[in-house]
Amino acid sequence: MKDKVYVIDTSGFIAQVEFRDGATVTVPGVVDEIMDSTSRLRFDLLKDAGLRVELPDSACLDKVRSTAITTGDASVLSVTDVDILAKALEMKSGYGVILVTDDYAIQNVAANLGIEYMTAATSGIRKKVVWELKCTGCGNVVESGKAMKSGKAVVSGKAMKSGKAMVSGNVVESAIECPICGSGVRRRRVKG
Repeated sequence: MKDKVYVIDTSGFIAQVEFRDGATVTVPGVVDEIMDSTSRLRFDLLKDAGLRVELPDSACLDKVRSTAITTGDASVLSVTDVDILAKALEMKSGYGVILVTDDYAIQNVAANLGIEYMTAATSGIRKKVVWELKCTGCGNVVESGKAMKSGKAVVSGKAMKSGKAMVSGNVVESAIECPICGSGVRRRRVKG
């Protein structure tokens, strides 16, 4: 039986999940996202107990980006989201990895990569989903993550601000525009 490792996203620190039966790992971007003093204290306590902060390897980053494009989640994943997924994927070969996250897009990509995940404070996704970005003006389907450069999704030549789209309901509020008419796009479920 493989040793258990929890790869922790920001929600694992915020919700103060207990990790008694395995090692803990996170990525530098998650550490940067911890803002409140309670979560920071939780991070410090886990760090004192052996929490490792590591960057993922590049091959795993490429695999995560490719999978996120396939599932249609590339437009809503931040650089840190991709890093945490890649770290879980990297560790999966040698450990019994459990990714701790409340982010539905991360859970969807993890499920498609065969990475076990648990939620910190939400119910989580019920099944795998494939999304598309559809123009609200002309109905054109815009490729999700047409290219991903330096961790930012680039769709129709528009780089998303800070590497992550803002999602309000099902509307993707970002620099993503339809290359045909320039209208905004909506994220729409096409499978799952």
